[in-house]
Amino acid sequence: MFKSLIKRIPLIIIYLLILSTLGYPTEELESAKKKQYKVGIVYMGGKSFSQTVEGFKAGMRNLGYKDGKNVVYEVVNTSGSKEKIAEAVNGVIKKNVHVIYAVTTPVAREAMQQTEGKSIPIVFSLVADPVGSKLIKSIKEPGGNMTGISNLAIELTEKRLEMFKRVIPNLKKVMWIYDPNVDVSVKAAEHARSVCSKMGISYIEKRAGNQDELAKVISNIKRGDADGILHIVNAILVANNKLLIDKAKKEKLPYFTTDAEIVEEGALANYGPSFYDIGRQSARLVDKVLMGVKPGAIPVESPDKYDFIINLKTANAIDIKIPENVLSMATKVIK
Repeated sequence: MFKSLIKRIPLIIIYLLILSTLGYPTEELESAKKKQYKVGIVYMGGKSFSQTVEGFKAGMRNLGYKDGKNVVYEVVNTSGSKEKIAEAVNGVIKKNVHVIYAVTTPVAREAMQQTEGKSIPIVFSLVADPVGSKLIKSIKEPGGNMTGISNLAIELTEKRLEMFKRVIPNLKKVMWIYDPNVDVSVKAAEHARSVCSKMGISYIEKRAGNQDELAKVISNIKRGDADGILHIVNAILVANNKLLIDKAKKEKLPYFTTDAEIVEEGALANYGPSFYDIGRQSARLVDKVLMGVKPGAIPVESPDKYDFIINLKTANAIDIKIPENVLSMATKVIK
């Protein structure tokens, strides 16, 4: 047994050196998880973002964090309103949280502004362009007090449009709604125009910068406006997606979206990561931060996997026949 231990000593030393390099306080590593941490969570409501939070909590449980014991969550849901984000972030900061979990770009940006000059770390998720949004310096070396998960929502536009055209072979004109007050949504719209031009697809754009404008835009959508609706980066739309899902069904317009949760709620199809899984993935980064690693030293991650999901119930409701070869490509078919 002694000889076996001697053989393992170099490995133990290497392991401790790795932990030290990562920034973990090795002498306190075992006791660190026994402390009680306070995690602030700010999100914009809606099923998709709610699932992100649930996935995050599940990921934290898998890492040994028990709600009410060694972790307490201060959760604020802004119910789809961007106007409530500043107050929500300020509220969790006043709770003296050890880390803020910020879901979406608007929340992450507000958290960054309000923690300037403070030592509160931030882990974000569902941020489409963290470098372009000036949240971090680079993907590999974020710097500052932030890191997180980028959902690559802008880059996936071309793939989504390609898959949309497979689902609807006669797709010639698409519609999307973007937020003119959010840089990343504007950038997503610019990219979508370029992709449409490249693919020979025409488009129509709608602008909505708050809940009231969004509700008005959606209420005025008519079937003849386009052959389908494509979801591009728009946090306020995700938070209020039920409005668009119901309207698309009523007008019998195919709605191709970003994540699994929106398809399960009634959109026709999606290509992209599960928001729930992104939440679980985010927990790993929060754990590193709580164990002492500086967020600015943790590379920003991309989603672990991507799904192509089709809702056949919705297809039947809007009189769409999905080609069999396309159904065979789906990672999941909701019947």
